[in-house]
Amino acid sequence: MKVILLAAAAAMIAVGAAQAQQTQPPAPSDSAAVPIEGIDTAALANSARASKLIGSAVYRGDNSIGKIEDLLVDLDKATLTGVVLSVGGVLGVGDKRVAVPVKQLKIGKEARFVTELSKEQLSSAPVFDLGKLQQ
Repeated sequence: MKVILLAAAAAMIAVGAAQAQQTQPPAPSDSAAVPIEGIDTAALANSARASKLIGSAVYRGDNSIGKIEDLLVDLDKATLTGVVLSVGGVLGVGDKRVAVPVKQLKIGKEARFVTELSKEQLSSAPVFDLGKLQQ
């Protein structure tokens, strides 16, 4: 009797495993991948991830004058319009956030963000107001 029960249990497990294998969808093939227009090797070579830009220091000459806190995207045009810089303060205390047009930043030597804006210009700029953004 025990042998029959064990055999029945083994048969049920085997049938269940076979059904589980049959219901799995086939793995996608790399040869079937079709790139989306506009995203290719050339486009990616000139791109950077936002998560890598945020937190980067911004320099004027050899002096760090701020840090990238956020990026501003034009939702209608899907373009980067500006960056929010944290300026002033020491170790994040007493700093303020200001919006700067993306055209005011350049990539300098050693992949450093550089600007011609002075520390005084940034300090006297209005505080960036999150409330003015589309939510």
